[in-house]
Amino acid sequence: MEWVGSPVCDGGGMSKSMTHKTSGFVLAAWLCTLLGWVVMTAAQEDDRGTIQPAQARQALTLIHARCAVCHTTDLIVQQRLPADRWTVTVEKMMHWGADLSKDEAAVVLQFVTARYHSGAPDHLPSIEEELALTAPAWGPSTASDGPLVGVSERGAEIFARNCQACHGEGAMGGAGPKLARNKILKNEGVFWETVLHGRGPMPAWGAVLSHQEISDIHAWLATR
Repeated sequence: MEWVGSPVCDGGGMSKSMTHKTSGFVLAAWLCTLLGWVVMTAAQEDDRGTIQPAQARQALTLIHARCAVCHTTDLIVQQRLPADRWTVTVEKMMHWGADLSKDEAAVVLQFVTARYHSGAPDHLPSIEEELALTAPAWGPSTASDGPLVGVSERGAEIFARNCQACHGEGAMGGAGPKLARNKILKNEGVFWETVLHGRGPMPAWGAVLSHQEISDIHAWLATR
């Protein structure tokens, strides 16, 4: 006896309609899994590409001050590496002498992993361009409030954080020239031009340091 409306079975005992339904369920499940993976991957990329402006500026400043001692910052910007390879790269740079503490290395690693991963755009701003974009507003300056007055105590800290890697502890020289008792300090025009726009192998710091910070460094150097 055949039930009314019963499916017609194939040779293996399974109805054709059941086979089609099963295939449909499998395909739907596979598509859902694929869609979920794409959405999750996109979310991960968004998370990886998000970094707070203050953190970005700190990392950019460290790269500009510590990494550009040995190579151009363009060498970093053009990389597209996964997180594990960035970790190995930063550790290798420290082993080769990059002047980074563990905390500073962690800041740099977080930034480069977020910015220069395998899914990043082909063309990204340079380190210097990003520094200019993240630079804090300097507020009232020399034009309206008269000459800036450098504060030596602040200058010592700013120098150690940004300049010491090249110019040595106490400004006594290193990869860069000795600045303590250097005659350039007596020519403020040349000093400011050099710091703001760079000179020879020294990169420009105009996008990194505010005028007040440069003035503080100059005040501290004058005491050396």
